[in-house]
Amino acid sequence: MADRSAELSFVVDLARRAGAVVMRYFDTDYEVSDKDGQPVTAADRDANELIVSALHERFPDDAVLAEETPVENDSWRHAERCWVVDPLDGTSDFVKRREGFCVMIGLLERGEPALGVVFVPRVDRLFTGVVGQGATEEHAGASRPLQVSARARTDELRVIASIAHRDQALEDAIAALAPAETFSVGSVGYKVGKIVADEADLYLATTLHLKLWDTCAPEAILRAAGGRCVDLDGEPVSYAGPHLNHPRGFLATNGASTDSVTACLAGRFPQLS
Repeated sequence: MADRSAELSFVVDLARRAGAVVMRYFDTDYEVSDKDGQPVTAADRDANELIVSALHERFPDDAVLAEETPVENDSWRHAERCWVVDPLDGTSDFVKRREGFCVMIGLLERGEPALGVVFVPRVDRLFTGVVGQGATEEHAGASRPLQVSARARTDELRVIASIAHRDQALEDAIAALAPAETFSVGSVGYKVGKIVADEADLYLATTLHLKLWDTCAPEAILRAAGGRCVDLDGEPVSYAGPHLNHPRGFLATNGASTDSVTACLAGRFPQLS
């Protein structure tokens, strides 16, 4: 198994540096623009530029797919290694000065998430994971290994859902699961961080808005901690395309609950395509 320590250390430092860029804007007046119905700010763009430039310099042979960098062709899909970047996931939370936003950097190897870093700068929580080598959290100067929960029945699950994309399909899905607890937070990365930290068991998304850069780093961390990512049909999440989004929704699970959740939701979302 490849030694990931050097590249993980580099990406952790890069995510923290990008988080510092984001936080320089946090309590200031800045312009909020619209991009395909979603907010975008100078914090998104500046953090994106920092990360992408550093990745190209450190890994010149690797492809980079980043939210705030125009996607000009599909060459990244055929790359052996591709870094996938969301420089500010949860921009809505950032604009509303909530804690649920983060910097996310993931690595696809042969189309599969292999390494992920999610940094939540507002509360200084750092989640990292290398598939096959484990996941960790750094917070308040301490580091600890992470392992997902073993809850399997839908009625015992702690379900975490979106604040920004809470539509009727999502409400119907939650009602069908009838979980023990439901709560919301912004960023996909922070949601998955809470699953690997055993603060939640399932993240459920019925939206078509989730993009590959929303899920690559979180999936690597979740898989490293023993969890699974599947679509609403129970199929593995694909990064092969042809789309940049996940056309059949997204489930991030603790692994043990995957079968019961997908069985409960089977056939409920024919409208997704």
